[in-house]
Amino acid sequence: MQEEGAGHVSSALTERISLEARPRFGVRMVGGMPVFEPRLPTGYRAYFTTRVGGASCGPFASMNLDPRSGEDPAVAANRERVARDTGRRLLSPMQVHGLRVVGASEYLAAEIADAPDGAEPLDRMGEAPCDGLTLNPAIDTDLAAVLLFADCVPVVMCGEVDMAVAHGGWRGILGGVVQQAGAAMTGPPGAAVIGPSIGPCCFTVGQDVADAFGARFGAEVVLAPKEPGGPARVDLWEAAARSLEEMGVPRAGVLNPRLCTVCNNDLFYSYRLEGPVTGRHGCVAWAGAA
Repeated sequence: MQEEGAGHVSSALTERISLEARPRFGVRMVGGMPVFEPRLPTGYRAYFTTRVGGASCGPFASMNLDPRSGEDPAVAANRERVARDTGRRLLSPMQVHGLRVVGASEYLAAEIADAPDGAEPLDRMGEAPCDGLTLNPAIDTDLAAVLLFADCVPVVMCGEVDMAVAHGGWRGILGGVVQQAGAAMTGPPGAAVIGPSIGPCCFTVGQDVADAFGARFGAEVVLAPKEPGGPARVDLWEAAARSLEEMGVPRAGVLNPRLCTVCNNDLFYSYRLEGPVTGRHGCVAWAGAA
């Protein structure tokens, strides 16, 4: 990636983060890969990658982190950049839009036990369904969770004892994956980050989904169609924030850069906009010393 291009992406990221959230994020380069990092409580780290700065080509260009997204031989090189930066083994569970959230070491141990040769690679792509991981600074010292996204909502939670990162598709948020992630933590969450994902501007749904969200989270999460007769819209960010409030996280403790992956498709992957043949950006999280 050209230095000039990298600088442009870093500037674009900074400018597009909401004014309210901007002072609480840092944007930096990781080997030509721009990432933006929320300022979390001491002992916890997380950042969000973009689709820019990697080696992938075609519809996966260019920082695709998902080996399951198709024939993209550059994924391993892209993930290696993240591994080098974190200094940890990467762990990506099999995301299925479900509600299961477990400890990172527990998930890894089960994966190793089920492997035919007992192998323990430095970059583990899990095969068991799981849509969230907790990370304890005393237990998961050599692991970094890498959850993958292309419109769904990343939610990172931090507490006094540990942290959690969850994959919030609309089914997961409606079903309670945020609450499950909070309940899986050893101590209750006190702060949270909602990552780049499809915004209320673009998440149109059928009336049945709109009604379900309205019944679960209140009428305010359902927005009027952009055009008369058009589909309703749902505010997944607000639904996630209300889920966090149910876990005891105050509004002031929820950080949201308000980056819609559809509106900012030059920086992020979007399944809804691009279709199934596209890549995945990541939410990378780890606990303990940097």
